[in-house]
Amino acid sequence: MKRTLLYTLLFIAVQLTVAALVALVLKMWVPAVSAESAQGLIYASVATDVIILALFLGLKWCPVSRNYIRTRPWLALFWTSLLAIGIILPLALLEEQIPESWRIDTVGDAIVEMLKLPEGYFAVCMLGPLMEEVVFRGAIIRALQTYFNSHNFQFASLVTILVSALIFAGIHFNPAQMPHAFIVGCLLGWLFVRTNSIVPGFILHWINNSAAYVAVKMFPTFPVDAPLIDYFGGNTLAVWQAVICSLMIALPSLYQLNRVLKK
Repeated sequence: MKRTLLYTLLFIAVQLTVAALVALVLKMWVPAVSAESAQGLIYASVATDVIILALFLGLKWCPVSRNYIRTRPWLALFWTSLLAIGIILPLALLEEQIPESWRIDTVGDAIVEMLKLPEGYFAVCMLGPLMEEVVFRGAIIRALQTYFNSHNFQFASLVTILVSALIFAGIHFNPAQMPHAFIVGCLLGWLFVRTNSIVPGFILHWINNSAAYVAVKMFPTFPVDAPLIDYFGGNTLAVWQAVICSLMIALPSLYQLNRVLKK
């Protein structure tokens, strides 16, 4: 458990430190770019992700191996991709059911502004998910597995997945994202526990984040907290039809993925 705490605190410390350093550098040498602007946030995000990746990979807290890819898990990755697509709308609808007073969004507007820039896609949808999979699945889940297994916990795998998902949700520091992040974190944790690889989780994470990019590009004038009904022209029936169709993709994909991973 000490390792889990170490990884989490280090993750937070690096983020805060690098953000402050990037803001200082921009103020001193690039005053035309504000640290609060989309460009400034992208610089801070990329710098943070690169440093954290170098730290966790360099210290071998997340071991690197091609063993999983050598098994040619293309069918598993196919079902993972369909699962990722299928959960987007149901989770968005679920998030809307949370009382508005609890849906405090502290970073949504900033992420939207970042995604309006081409380099924002790389930062938010590719580098960010890779870094988070290395930290939260590659390092933190491994540490939790070691701890719970060594203490002979009942349902050690389930507890590992739930605890890692709670950490993953909490680390976003954004109440509006936490329920969504917890559910996605459970799926990502389950994928890692079943495969011992961050590859399936990265695929799901990348598609999940890319959905936000597609929404921003297709509906650039919509606010970050726009309800689903706005995306469907105010047609409630269309929203429910889309959500049901999504579940018809997600649930069979989850079932098939469970079968494939058993093999």
